[in-house]
Amino acid sequence: MDFEIKIIEFLQSGKSPFFDISFQVISQLGAICGVIFLCLFLLFFQRKLCFWFLFSYGFAGLTTRILKGLVRRPRPFIVSETITTIGDAVTDFSFPSGHATCATAIAIFLCYFLFKKYKSKLARFLIVLSGVVYVGLVCLSRMYLGKHYLTDLLVGVVISAIVCTLGILFMKYYNKKKEIYKGENKNGNQ
Repeated sequence: MDFEIKIIEFLQSGKSPFFDISFQVISQLGAICGVIFLCLFLLFFQRKLCFWFLFSYGFAGLTTRILKGLVRRPRPFIVSETITTIGDAVTDFSFPSGHATCATAIAIFLCYFLFKKYKSKLARFLIVLSGVVYVGLVCLSRMYLGKHYLTDLLVGVVISAIVCTLGILFMKYYNKKKEIYKGENKNGNQ
């Protein structure tokens, strides 16, 4: 845990009002603001995907909440006097990161939607790169703000990646079964 404190201390050594505000905004994009944006986007373009996003995000968030209650790891700014908490006061536990979980879910579902739309290798590379940068910035912001350790963030990303991938696979399976059922009904009624 010492090296994780050192990472946060290093990030906060470059503390400035510009970074304070920028990282607070980025952090919010990895929370409810990002969820609202993606839901509105998906409701406009692909409503069913919005349902599956909310289902997967909800399950990943619930998993994160349960683990927070079980592990009960204190926030870095509580453990170390050298770390400052910047922005909103948080009272719950640190491990795993809900923001990392949320940002990863947003990135996975947005990338999935865009992958279906754009087939070129360059476009897909840029889509994945953008998703990775987005999640990376949210995670970086949480460390800079003194809210999370690196391991909190990594576990939040992994939880969300697993749950959202399973959510997408389940959605595809459900849609395939639905199509087969429609086809059988159509053939049976002729």
